[in-house]
Amino acid sequence: MNELSRQPMFFLGANAPGGFVSVFGNCYSAEDGWHTYIIKGGPGTGKSTLMKRVAGYFIKQGVRCELCPCSSDPQSLDAVIFPDFKVALLDGTAPHVVEPQYPGACEEIINLGMAWNTQRLSENREKILLLSKANHDAHRKASGYLTAAGCLIEDSAFIARSCTDLQKAERFALRLAKKEIPKTAANGCEWLRYLSGVTPKGPLFYKKTIEKLCDDVIVISDEYGGASPVILDTLRHYALAAGHEIISCYCPMRPKTKCEHLIIPALRLAFSTKTRYHSAETSNRIIHARRFINPTALHEERLRLSYNRRAAGDLISAAADTLSEAKALHDELEKCYIAAMDFELLNRETEEIVQKILKQIEAM
Repeated sequence: MNELSRQPMFFLGANAPGGFVSVFGNCYSAEDGWHTYIIKGGPGTGKSTLMKRVAGYFIKQGVRCELCPCSSDPQSLDAVIFPDFKVALLDGTAPHVVEPQYPGACEEIINLGMAWNTQRLSENREKILLLSKANHDAHRKASGYLTAAGCLIEDSAFIARSCTDLQKAERFALRLAKKEIPKTAANGCEWLRYLSGVTPKGPLFYKKTIEKLCDDVIVISDEYGGASPVILDTLRHYALAAGHEIISCYCPMRPKTKCEHLIIPALRLAFSTKTRYHSAETSNRIIHARRFINPTALHEERLRLSYNRRAAGDLISAAADTLSEAKALHDELEKCYIAAMDFELLNRETEEIVQKILKQIEAM
């Protein structure tokens, strides 16, 4: 993505146990003055290309930007966010369907379907239906692998929790929060993101994002997730109560229960969990979860933990291979739409969006 690759990156959606999970609804706030462009259109209609062009224009102007790649194709964008100007562009199509809550007032729909040749697509009806169904089936198969892997990962987390002094971990986290997070008079707010995801090329972790946003990184080394969720949750609640804007990044394999990374942009501070799948490259301090764990109890479960780790790894690899198959099918589907698109119209639409955003920035 050229200069785009140097921007902070997050996922807004993730392939997860039980199916696709999304935090698209949390990436902007209409009540707080945001304006959002929701892009609709089929595969290959230029949604990602439009967002890349808009992002590229404003990056050259020095505007701060967050990029959100697609977890099923990280070379493609799902969203572009300009936090300083409260502007976002989102791919509003399945599986992360986004509909406007306040249409026209806070959100605008960009319909790229207006630029396609319906007659040409109709002529490819049978091929489009077959490819779409095969793609859906591949994603469902990948979800099955991830669901099975999630059960094993959750079992290991259950074992780790049972061997962990959770109250001790919580007390430690509270002391750490008081030391590292000053109180403010502002109202805290939380943005939800994913820094990692299972993709067609395997697990992917945007560790550079932490380096770009933070100077101070505290790493919590916790292979099985026994203590780190308690520590991160305590830090989250403290930071919010202290009036900070925070970015909470959850684990795609435990998207409802495990916050893995916490970023406090105003402090340029991050708390990041280290596992075999991801670790921040630089850190000022490492906190080892074993200080809260009964090593004898954990050692007694070593065979079960070892089996869970190996089996979950195999299942995640199988899911990635299946997502790669799904991407190949999606690429074929895109060709049907690309051949039916008027990209001159797309270029004009891109320029119109740039001008709209410029007017919005000038009015601030």
